[in-house]
Amino acid sequence: MKIAIDSFSFYKHLGKHWYIPRKSFDIKWYCEKCRSLGADGLHIDPYHIDINRDMDWVMDFAGRNDMYVEIGACGTTYEELISSIDAAKKHGIKILRTFIGGSCLDNRDEIKKRVREAKINLLEPLKAAENADVTIAIENHGDIFIEDLVSLMEIDSGNLGICFDSGNFAFTGEDPLHAVEIFKDKIVCTHLKDVCAADEYPNAKPFQTVNDPVHFCTIGKGILPMSIIIQSLINSGLEKITLEICTSVIPGLTEKNQLETEVKAVEESMEYMRRSNTITSV
Repeated sequence: MKIAIDSFSFYKHLGKHWYIPRKSFDIKWYCEKCRSLGADGLHIDPYHIDINRDMDWVMDFAGRNDMYVEIGACGTTYEELISSIDAAKKHGIKILRTFIGGSCLDNRDEIKKRVREAKINLLEPLKAAENADVTIAIENHGDIFIEDLVSLMEIDSGNLGICFDSGNFAFTGEDPLHAVEIFKDKIVCTHLKDVCAADEYPNAKPFQTVNDPVHFCTIGKGILPMSIIIQSLINSGLEKITLEICTSVIPGLTEKNQLETEVKAVEESMEYMRRSNTITSV
């Protein structure tokens, strides 16, 4: 089993989301950090890279360090995906992760409408993906339910799969193990993370879900049966697992401590993966 680290695991360092340090770090720092932590691959959020400017350097780095690369996008239209598909084709990248958007807290009819539109939107980029030998992986991004993913996977294409986010099923109040069983033939990449209750970090802003609010946390320190989830993914035939560790912003911590906490959570998650009897390097 090979392990990658999603660049969002260092969102505080990279400063492109809701935490911005005084001096942000860049994609080169992320790549070096993943290498130093012993990751086999790089899984890059679209907000963290300029694919026209940075991809040559990233691919050279990955080649020199025997690492694989997967990239991300946002949306399902041809216009939203084509530049990433072209970059993947140019560099021999096989996985392009994306998501529909919106929130599972929206009106159910509105969510179903977005899914119907996405099924139409994806047809043209999937043709380009087939030509590029790229698989488009739709993530459960806290925007859609399992039944919506089932509907999307009805599209007749061998270049469409799922990015399985274990933690994001907390948004919809659904069981990630049930999702593995349903989609075992369609999961092509992951965002593996754990979930904990909101009172674990009482001063931090939690994520709102269809049930109780939650935080995400270091793998093995939350409430999800991570070892069983990992084994189920392996049993499904998945050979690469990406970690996406989302560390809460803790009010009152210095910037130094915020960043140290983020790195520690990734380090401990990597250690969990190594300790697990279900993980073997290939």
